[in-house]
Amino acid sequence: MSTEQTSRPSLNQGDSVHEALGSDQARLAAGLCGLGGALLFFTGDMLFYGHIGPGDNFARGALATVRQSSVERLFAGGLIGPIAACLCILGFWHIYRNVKSEAQTLGRFMLAAFIAMMVAGSAVHTLWVAKGIAMKYCSVASSDCANVLAFMRSYWNLAYDLSAAPGYLGAALVGWLVISGKTIYPRWTIIANPAVLLLLSMSAVHLPAPFGAILVGGGTNLSIAAFFGVSMWTTRSSKS
Repeated sequence: MSTEQTSRPSLNQGDSVHEALGSDQARLAAGLCGLGGALLFFTGDMLFYGHIGPGDNFARGALATVRQSSVERLFAGGLIGPIAACLCILGFWHIYRNVKSEAQTLGRFMLAAFIAMMVAGSAVHTLWVAKGIAMKYCSVASSDCANVLAFMRSYWNLAYDLSAAPGYLGAALVGWLVISGKTIYPRWTIIANPAVLLLLSMSAVHLPAPFGAILVGGGTNLSIAAFFGVSMWTTRSSKS
């Protein structure tokens, strides 16, 4: 009897350690998926309009790139979107797993907001192909086709703004959770909040070639990639 009583706690402790390690591995795998998804989105951006140049010349350089590129390149950039979004959703589950148990309800709202951003963002990313085609072939101001380009740009900008709204909500929620100590992240990681990084990336318009234009065009998705990277690094040894 005494042998059984001493062996059972040891077995339970071993199971707990195994479950904790498995949980950490799943969390890391999800974070890697998120990082990969954000980098895929960035790759799609570069297929759309990626070029080397100063940040303040991004718009003109992007237009020239689109007009000189093949339609197949635009198609490839757009089709990346749904795959990247699925990977990023797994990445945001990784973020949710780092929320402490007492804040799980708010954490679920955060996760739902980020998922909504990714679903809408995937559609907007794919829609950029139509915008790119209009930019490529509707360049004559006097033609009726110019109206197609104007309406396409207007609609895409509206869709982009609507897709960004839940993302800012999610960023605000994760920011509050970090600052209030409701996550396992150190408080200094607030600087890696995607909204903060995105605001910082806006200064890329002042950067010279060769990276200025790249950062202007891909700043949003690079900010999300950095967010996932910092998250994995700061929680890599957690057993919570």
